[in-house]
Amino acid sequence: MLVDIALQILRVVLIVFIILGIIGNGLNLFIFTRRTLSRSSCTLYLIAASIDNILVICISLLTRLLANGFSLDVAKTSDVMCKLRFYFGYVFFALSPYFYTLACFDRYCSSSASATRRSLCNKKVAKRLIIGAIILACILYFHMAIFYEIIRTGPSFTCNARPGTYELFYRIFYLVIYCILPSFCMTVLCALTLNNIRQQSRRIQPVSGTGKDGSRRLDRHLIRMLFAQIITQVLSILPFAILNLVGFLTDRRTDLFGFFNQIFTIPLFVSYVTSFYIFTMSSRIYRQELLRLFWFRKVGDDGREFSLRTLTNGRSIQTRIKGTVSESAT
Repeated sequence: MLVDIALQILRVVLIVFIILGIIGNGLNLFIFTRRTLSRSSCTLYLIAASIDNILVICISLLTRLLANGFSLDVAKTSDVMCKLRFYFGYVFFALSPYFYTLACFDRYCSSSASATRRSLCNKKVAKRLIIGAIILACILYFHMAIFYEIIRTGPSFTCNARPGTYELFYRIFYLVIYCILPSFCMTVLCALTLNNIRQQSRRIQPVSGTGKDGSRRLDRHLIRMLFAQIITQVLSILPFAILNLVGFLTDRRTDLFGFFNQIFTIPLFVSYVTSFYIFTMSSRIYRQELLRLFWFRKVGDDGREFSLRTLTNGRSIQTRIKGTVSESAT
């Protein structure tokens, strides 16, 4: 009974998450590729995370909604579909925290006093690290493509980890690699970045040009956006991590555990859905770019009108000057 209630709640929440997530992450891609924000290497990690979030929504959330909400579980159609759905689902699920961890590393290097560390903040390095993270995730989760299979659970069948030793290994692996390690790395890098920023504020800075001031302003906004997202990421993982720890000590087959297992997956999806809304609330530059994205035609028309008015006024001034010169000559 409790599990049925949880599934009803999950169905409604997943529908809302899918709609908000696709809209929000789609807008992220448009905004981060605009000239103002695309100058920073950190933006590449955020673009990669937004693309990954869309893949998580389309693969994990959508198939989970179909399975739990409408009894259409594509993973149970064959062993191949079972392995592919969970392998790619978990790879994409893991990539977003990895990308945010790399973004934290980028901001740590950017705020460092070491020129060597600051040299790592460029788009060439970012692209290599993104590709490296994808390859690493594919290797780390490859065991799921081997040991996930359709198994009988009572009168029905389900796609799950092979019972026994592998199931225990998988739960420990998931707890460490997905729940603990990225959260720990992101927290440490955020703390180190804040320490670098405090040290920068204590040093006497020479008067810099407008371009450098604009770059520092963008860096501050990116750090603020990233920190807000990291807090959300860690808090959303925490309930599911605690539940997995409790699962080692209690019977996982009870209705109460099944209820919380379904409910605690809701915050787990939050960070994949809400990044756009968090960035909008935490950064004025992001809000400005969002407004420009929606009002680019109006801005363009105003710009053309301004240029035409300037050109017309310039011609009028030139005409008046010529007229004055002619009158003086006569």
